[in-house]
Amino acid sequence: MSGSPVYINGKLIGAIGYGWNFSEHNLGLVTPLEDMVTIWDWPEKKITIPSVSAPSPDEEENGGEKKEKNRSGEKKTGEKTDEKKDGEETPPEKPEDTVKLSAYGELSPLFIDGVSQRAVSLLAGMLGENRPVPGGAFNGEIPVEMNPRLSPGEAITVLLAWGDVTIGSTGTLTATAKDGKFLAFAHPFLGRGAVNYPVARAYIHNVVPSLESPFKVGSPLRIFGTVTHDRPQGIGGRIGYFTPSLSATLNFTDTDRKTSGRKRFRFVPDPFLGAKLSSGIFTGLIDDLWGRKGQGTADVTVLIQGRGMGQGWTRKNMFFSDKDLAADALKEFSELLDIIFLNPFAEVYPFGVTLTAEFTEQPRLMFIEGLEVKGDSFKTGDTVDVEVLLRPYRKKQVKKTFKITIPKDADGICEIIVRGGGIDPLNQSAVIQGWKTIANFRQMFTEMSALETNNEVIIEFNYDKVVKKGKGEKNSEGPVSKEEQELLSEVKKRRLKDGTLQIFKSEFVVEGLLRKIIEVKPGDEKNDQTTQGQDETAEGEEE
Repeated sequence: MSGSPVYINGKLIGAIGYGWNFSEHNLGLVTPLEDMVTIWDWPEKKITIPSVSAPSPDEEENGGEKKEKNRSGEKKTGEKTDEKKDGEETPPEKPEDTVKLSAYGELSPLFIDGVSQRAVSLLAGMLGENRPVPGGAFNGEIPVEMNPRLSPGEAITVLLAWGDVTIGSTGTLTATAKDGKFLAFAHPFLGRGAVNYPVARAYIHNVVPSLESPFKVGSPLRIFGTVTHDRPQGIGGRIGYFTPSLSATLNFTDTDRKTSGRKRFRFVPDPFLGAKLSSGIFTGLIDDLWGRKGQGTADVTVLIQGRGMGQGWTRKNMFFSDKDLAADALKEFSELLDIIFLNPFAEVYPFGVTLTAEFTEQPRLMFIEGLEVKGDSFKTGDTVDVEVLLRPYRKKQVKKTFKITIPKDADGICEIIVRGGGIDPLNQSAVIQGWKTIANFRQMFTEMSALETNNEVIIEFNYDKVVKKGKGEKNSEGPVSKEEQELLSEVKKRRLKDGTLQIFKSEFVVEGLLRKIIEVKPGDEKNDQTTQGQDETAEGEEE
């Protein structure tokens, strides 16, 4: 019933907004119209897509008579807006009144369809809803209705996601105005203030009786406008204005059964909600397509496309989980989306994300079992052969040899490390310590691309990088080293070039970390000076 208009002597006084759980369900509380219209005292979010003009929703096509009951209600809403003086403000509803009302059960539960049951609970908790209704929606593209005409009392659905997944809430349209504004629900949807959520006509299949609180089961039919306000007093929006949306695609393959599936959906452009909403949906879709929850290995590729991104940005990574692969494999995806959505440089719109995931129950793991270096003492400039013993899960051990170059400024006790990607990884020390900042959109993606992946075998030469004051004199308390002032992408590029870092990409999730201590002595001074001169010449030519 929520949003159902209530008239006395042909005059609209408000709408049903609240009721009591486990009580007489023919009784309800009315949110006064004078409270509902105060939602227009707040500013709206700018809609970045040009609106499509629509005729006044309360005008008849052939100029015929309007229903007296509806006309009275609409006139009342219009009078409230038109008679307001310039500069006059209507005070918003008092917080304590809202708290009292919220003690009663809201009559428009959140419905979630197209994902697993655990994703329903996950998404509902994230959205602050404790009474989600699984199913009862419509899976597929929802068309847009041009030049819509609506009347108070019609069923409507506010949408957060639609397509192969539907998330939203169904209620009733309370009133419309000549300028295309509308009021509905008479209680908040999510209570997020100024929003851009699509709203559609709804078809009500049935009312589900319940001792706690009955509810409607409905399906969205055609999108007719946008909800621009989600306030304690109700929701409001504009008919004939269409919100921008973000697109998402899941390409899923079960390599054990040799089956694949594709799911598509759209979701609302809320930067503070989008990453968690989409990752929760992807998790629920994978649950259903994989048909299980448990251990396994995933090969995941993310493609992000949007304004200012050229051909898009791609990241590929592998994940192993011993208990919940779908959830664990998408944690990084959610974190990366958060960075993109909340970046301080530019809004990414249009925006599309494609997640390609290959899942198997098999543990595609490789363990680091040995690290061998021939010798314990070396000179600066030497090239060291590093032998690494690797064992794929329950298979024959293999040996790989890598070469590490000892830099000319190394001295004393140093170490060689071999580890799996993501285990004690290189980090953004320059950003953490405040020496640098990520200053633009392109650089943000460059640093995201520099992140390690779980299928890498990484060999590092580490030593105490101190700053030299003069020949043979060191001062570890002086300025910080060059590396500490470099971004992660700069550190990796330089170290790969000078040979103190090697990265080998495998087809397994690599686990383990081993260290080897060596001693480094100064090399031949003449050779060092020659090498240094050659390096400086090469550097000058490169510049």
